[in-house]
Amino acid sequence: MQLDQQQRPHQQQELDSGTGRRGRLAASLLAATCTLLGSVPGPALAAEESKSWEFDTAVLYYSEKDRVSDGSAHVLAQRALKDGGLLRFKATVDALSGASPNGALPGLDAQTFTSPSGNDSYTTPAGEIPLDPTFHDTRLALSANWVRPLGRMMDLDLGASFSSEFDYTHAGLSAALTRDLKGRNTTLSAAFAFSADSVNPQGGVPRPFSLMPPPGEGEGEGEEEEALLFLGGKDDDGGGGSGSESKTVVDALFGVTHVFGPSSIGQLNYSFSRSSGYLNDPYKILSVLEPGSGAPLPGPEGISTYLYESRPDTRTRHSLFTAYKQQLGRDILDLSYRFTTDDWGIDSHTVDLRYRLRMKRRWYLQPHLRYYTQTAADFYRLYLVDGIGLPMHATADFRLAEFDAFTYGAKIGWRLRPDAEWSVRLEYYTQSGVSPPPAAPGLPAGDALLATLDALIVQFGYRF
Repeated sequence: MQLDQQQRPHQQQELDSGTGRRGRLAASLLAATCTLLGSVPGPALAAEESKSWEFDTAVLYYSEKDRVSDGSAHVLAQRALKDGGLLRFKATVDALSGASPNGALPGLDAQTFTSPSGNDSYTTPAGEIPLDPTFHDTRLALSANWVRPLGRMMDLDLGASFSSEFDYTHAGLSAALTRDLKGRNTTLSAAFAFSADSVNPQGGVPRPFSLMPPPGEGEGEGEEEEALLFLGGKDDDGGGGSGSESKTVVDALFGVTHVFGPSSIGQLNYSFSRSSGYLNDPYKILSVLEPGSGAPLPGPEGISTYLYESRPDTRTRHSLFTAYKQQLGRDILDLSYRFTTDDWGIDSHTVDLRYRLRMKRRWYLQPHLRYYTQTAADFYRLYLVDGIGLPMHATADFRLAEFDAFTYGAKIGWRLRPDAEWSVRLEYYTQSGVSPPPAAPGLPAGDALLATLDALIVQFGYRF
């Protein structure tokens, strides 16, 4: 489970360095973290008699213009226990299809690309951004949490999660502790999580900076040596990629929530994340250009030269999150801000604003505006140049580029009764690069290489 469930499509594009087919971020703090972010009552919830199950269901459709589409269904079930505790289960099924940028530059001629095994290939017409049309996957994600009171002022939340897709598997455990201070208007929180993930892409995991094989021919030691040598590098360990790789993620979160009065509440969280292992996207490549002309460098079988990306095998991330909610008569203002920085050189800022308008006859309307901006990773580059020499790391993944993003839309809901509600959410997401890359011979205009994206989000929900 991710930190912001309602922003899941945005997480796929913003600061997402996962190694799965869809490049998703591995589950971080699981349901325990979601508890700390206010999605579930804390220890201030008084013990009560066990009651029937409560369900929160949603169907979401996310569609990028001319690219990826995602259809998903979510079911959250929870039940209060007699001792004041809580059981919570969540299941998610989603299916992705469409095309995703592979990192190569648009060309003056048609370009042919292959899978890491060389057995599958696709062709991109001249002048178009190369998109991998084999982007198809189905994911099943399950999580369970048990919230247990530890006295009158403290709760312990234990959680576990598992998800599986075609080429990516995640398993994680979490624990969270919340404690009310005297007066119960301030709650302190601490959460820890550990996850172990494995990636097993079709055709195997390519070695960093190994040469994309020609159609019908798997990668080999000779081709890797050739790629490294003409770029001025040196092949130290030889051999091809492996069939699978793994990574681990350790997360920690510390927070405080304070009730300022009968109609306002605030929250401040600090979170730390450490990822280690295989952090590359096995499907992302970089174009190699000839010096001076900027033309694609010819490679084996007459196709252009492309190398698989290389990212560091560790990533440390720090994040500061603050939120404030204020009731204004019958309406509710919800404002939050998050700053994130990491040792890859990416700094990001997120401002999220919601305003719930109470309408007549149990209706409400909630406009939503979200702004996100990030700097590029230190090793982000659009292409490599023959003869200059290989850098230690490089990626052309547009998710690690510098860009701004806006989300705007609204949610409308209708309360059938106190414990049942329908809702519909319609939003539009737009992303644009900030700084056009410098013009170079043989390349399209700088603006054509910016990290741009437009997407439509539609969600239907029913809680009962």
